[in-house]
Amino acid sequence: MTRNAWLDAHLDLAYLAGEGRDFSRSVAELEVDGAVTWPDLAAARIQTIFATIFTERDGPANEPAAYPADDPDAAERAGRRQLSWYLAEEEAGRVTIVRELKDLDSKIVPRLVLLMECADPIKTPQDTAWWVDRGVRVVGLSWARGSRYAGGNARPGGLSPEGEALVDALETHGVGHDVSHLSPAAFDDLLARTSGPICATHSNAATITGPDDRHLRDDQIKAIAARGGVIGLNLFGQFLRGDGITATIDDCLDHIEHVASLAGRDRVGLGSDADGGFGASSLPEGLQDLRRLDRLTLGLADRGWTSAETQGFQFDNWKTWLDKLLT
Repeated sequence: MTRNAWLDAHLDLAYLAGEGRDFSRSVAELEVDGAVTWPDLAAARIQTIFATIFTERDGPANEPAAYPADDPDAAERAGRRQLSWYLAEEEAGRVTIVRELKDLDSKIVPRLVLLMECADPIKTPQDTAWWVDRGVRVVGLSWARGSRYAGGNARPGGLSPEGEALVDALETHGVGHDVSHLSPAAFDDLLARTSGPICATHSNAATITGPDDRHLRDDQIKAIAARGGVIGLNLFGQFLRGDGITATIDDCLDHIEHVASLAGRDRVGLGSDADGGFGASSLPEGLQDLRRLDRLTLGLADRGWTSAETQGFQFDNWKTWLDKLLT
């Protein structure tokens, strides 16, 4: 592991590849409003990533990640396309897919923890093993618009009967749960039904941003912490401020400290979501180039965090969570 490497718990890499992003070249070479390709991630020292299989329920028909809500086969195809891209990148020697604890020490970086963001590609709960066998280690049951399995932050509803069965299957296979896009009812249902590892890979504090089911209420932050979970800071500017003003590094630090005040400094990390449907220009002022991520840890140090605590935010808190998930 490179000294001072970063762990980013949410990047939509296969989605970007499906949209045509050439990962072999830097965003400067590509002249795109972005922050993420293999050279850019290497330059930013982001060596371990929760890499998503993101599918968009009822998204535009021309988007590779989209599928109609009433078409489980289309959802499965969209998810498998993204999985195939990751497997091909691994076959080419460009990444390590983290399947076991030892893979977190692989010298082939980045190391990718496969995270399914919206579980609709899992056609039935009985198909869970197929995805796990190919590397999926964390699942978020829904995206904003929900899924067959659970309500989302823009679509009310708890776990469906099929969702309850899927949660049970995920538990059986030792898969972790990402609550970032769950509706409040689905959040409560999931925590009541499962004892498995819980996290929020890319969620901010509703107390700061304003009431919105996309962000975490204080009681939800405490509930995640009580289950040994970690919460990843989302760098999308609109999720850092609720007033339309350009977000700054201080806004990021305010969210980190608010979560830490409720959950502990060992329960917060990075989940940038960089380029996740928005460009680098939508990242906070001063962080539109991910090589500047150290400004976050420097800012935390200025606010009284110890070197061990800033290293926890940068890498160790998520690493500890993964150690438990993969053991």
